[in-house]
Amino acid sequence: MPASDPSLERARAAATIETPDPEHSEHVADLALRLFDQLRDRFALPIEGRDLLAAAALWHDCGQFRSLPQHHRYSFDRIMAIPLKGFDRTEQLAIANIARYHRAAEPSPRHPQFQRLPQPLRRLVEQLAAILRIAEGLDASHQQLVRDVRVEFNDGYITIHACASTYPTLEVEKAQARAGLFRKVFGTDVLVVYEPLRQ
Repeated sequence: MPASDPSLERARAAATIETPDPEHSEHVADLALRLFDQLRDRFALPIEGRDLLAAAALWHDCGQFRSLPQHHRYSFDRIMAIPLKGFDRTEQLAIANIARYHRAAEPSPRHPQFQRLPQPLRRLVEQLAAILRIAEGLDASHQQLVRDVRVEFNDGYITIHACASTYPTLEVEKAQARAGLFRKVFGTDVLVVYEPLRQ
């Protein structure tokens, strides 16, 4: 993913939101967008979702400055607290919700912040949060071991190839463990496997 990726550039131009590990956040955003691009046609993901995912991925950990165990909730609050240039308030609410659901509880109509989303946007938020969960798992060690991802479509499931120079044990395990929302939202199973990085 080039540094000039338009979705990432739009997010960076919208606001400067500090995160505890910027390299991790940038890498997760990169992986999330790579997944989005490969999944888009198969699952009819709207192109506008790409910008929302980029922003949510860049800022998903910003709440860690307030609380590590509950940082997903505080990430929502932080993203909603400041103006985002180039995004309207509905888009901002979507971004905050995607970031909020990158871990822990799944989106639920019982959650007030999810209730505030327009009905048509709720499914997109679920889809993008599902992608973000896997992307975040693919950098679980915060060492950027997984350099690329390749999605393979099979009968009844998809395989996500985590491309790395050495076997990224933690990343494969965490991405697989975080695939539950993806399975629920997209109606397909997920298998995460290691693939040696091509030189």
